[in-house]
Amino acid sequence: MIVMMAAVGALGIISALMSRRTVLPPIRALTRATRAIGSGELEHRVMVTGRDDFAELAQAFNCMADSLQAGDERQRRLKGDIAHELRTPLANLRGYLEALRDGILTPSPDLLDALHGEVLLQQRIVDDLQDLALAEAGVLTYHRTQVDLRELLHACHTAHQIQAAAAAVTLDISADISVYTVGDRDRLRQALGNLINNALRATSPGGTVTLELSRASGQPAIHVHDTGSGIPVEDMPHLFDRFWRAVPARGRVAGGSGLGLAVTRQIVTDHDGTIHVDSIFGGGTTFTLILPTTQEP
Repeated sequence: MIVMMAAVGALGIISALMSRRTVLPPIRALTRATRAIGSGELEHRVMVTGRDDFAELAQAFNCMADSLQAGDERQRRLKGDIAHELRTPLANLRGYLEALRDGILTPSPDLLDALHGEVLLQQRIVDDLQDLALAEAGVLTYHRTQVDLRELLHACHTAHQIQAAAAAVTLDISADISVYTVGDRDRLRQALGNLINNALRATSPGGTVTLELSRASGQPAIHVHDTGSGIPVEDMPHLFDRFWRAVPARGRVAGGSGLGLAVTRQIVTDHDGTIHVDSIFGGGTTFTLILPTTQEP
């Protein structure tokens, strides 16, 4: 009996020592990695070995570190993009204003219109950034009511007729059905306006942009078709990125902020809707918004 008790005790001690050797190293590694991440070394990772609970914990830690590093990189890129978008036009404005002040340039209606247009673009960038930041933080204000989507589409059609005429583009509408959703009418109009502006800019003179209202599996679907040049396959994943433009110079010349699609997607998402893109390079593009439906009032 004594011998058996001694053997059991010895096994317990050996087991405890082995457990200590097995458990402590991964815990120490995770502790070091956690401290490194906390001090800003977001590239730090832990080695994953085996298939036990510690391996699962190490994998979860590495996934968390990947997410933190990706978020930090996105924030850095966003700051750089904002600086890039604002630096050049502000420098141009400063140069023109100083030249006007010093008498090097003579004020003219064309020059003043150009400067005014540049100021409006900078204001649009700032406004879109504010909307996007508020929406992503979940604090963008929405005044939700029942919205008649047919009426909304006709209002957007009327509002963009002058812009379409100036671009020599035909703006058509097909919205004969009566469909309702619950949402913020002004924000939905803002989202649609961004899509229509993009479609008009992408369409050459003589082309057509069509606004269409339909149902998709019983839900309201708004389509914005254009007969423009289409979007290359390699560009499709970047469409909703901030400040991304398929042709960088075109967006600035045409007055785009590079944020419209990002803002539109966030507004649609906040309305429990989805946005899809279909495009054929050289054959036009269609953006489709699908929104929750509600009964007619």
